[in-house]
Amino acid sequence: MNLIKKDSLMVSRQSLEILLDLIEIKVSSLQIQDRDDAKELNKLRKCRQELLSETNKVGAEATERPVNPKKLYKNPSSLRR
Repeated sequence: MNLIKKDSLMVSRQSLEILLDLIEIKVSSLQIQDRDDAKELNKLRKCRQELLSETNKVGAEATERPVNPKKLYKNPSSLRR
C-alpha cells in the first residue's frame, strides 16, 4: 500500500482517488447561484488540485505498476463485451 506522510498525515492512493471522485461529484452537482457557491467551487477546485498533486507524488514513489489486463491475454479484443 502506498502512503503519503506529511505532518503525520498518511493517506493511501486509493483514499486519494476516492476523495477525488467525491469532489468531482460535488463539483458536477453544484449549481452556482450566488457568491458563496462560487467560493465553494473555487475551494473544491483547489482541493482537487492539491489531491492530484499528492496522487502524482504517490505514483512517482510507487515501485510497482498495476498490471494491464489486456496484456495478460493474447487476444485483448476478447475482453471487450
